[in-house]
Amino acid sequence: LVGSEMCIRDSGGGGGGAIGAGLPALPDERVDLDFLPATYLLPADYSLFVEEFRRNPAQMWIMKPTSRAQGKGIFIINKLTQIKKWAQSSRPNAPQVQREAYVISRYIDDPLLIGGKKFDLRIYAVVPNYRPLKVHVHRHGFARFCSYKYTNDVTTIDNEYIHLTNVAIQKHADDYNSSHGGARRHARRRPRGGTRGAGCARPPSP
Repeated sequence: LVGSEMCIRDSGGGGGGAIGAGLPALPDERVDLDFLPATYLLPADYSLFVEEFRRNPAQMWIMKPTSRAQGKGIFIINKLTQIKKWAQSSRPNAPQVQREAYVISRYIDDPLLIGGKKFDLRIYAVVPNYRPLKVHVHRHGFARFCSYKYTNDVTTIDNEYIHLTNVAIQKHADDYNSSHGGARRHARRRPRGGTRGAGCARPPSP
């Protein structure tokens, strides 16, 4: 991916199937994508998504617009009727090809937590060459934390302070700490503690 493609969430898929399924493997090398949740591009892959949804109707899914940032337009669903409502409200009079594209992924409802809260890590790297593979990883990064403790209760799916780590969203929370960006810290080393779906000790000091 080069240029603007690096910033577009659907660049890896190209439509016509689950994103990640079409990635080519290098000769004599194994590409293991088991860590990627099932992901589709809407509206192009709507029929494929519906098939997958019906296999696991109790599963939550997260929708993200392909060309927006700062958490704008992101929401979680657990019913097909919510998809239909989105399709009708997004641009009801526009033909399908002109509707805003969204990536929809199976929501990881048992994530790794720190202090009982969701977080993500931003680690920056430059890949100047693929054959042979060469990656330069920056020494510093940062972590973004949700303001509220995580729960996978379906009644909370509209609570952005529980599910989305974007600083642009978290800064509006009542207990947001502007001095460090919602528990943003340099990520020079891995957190020492972590659990899936449960709280753990506070992250170590930088």
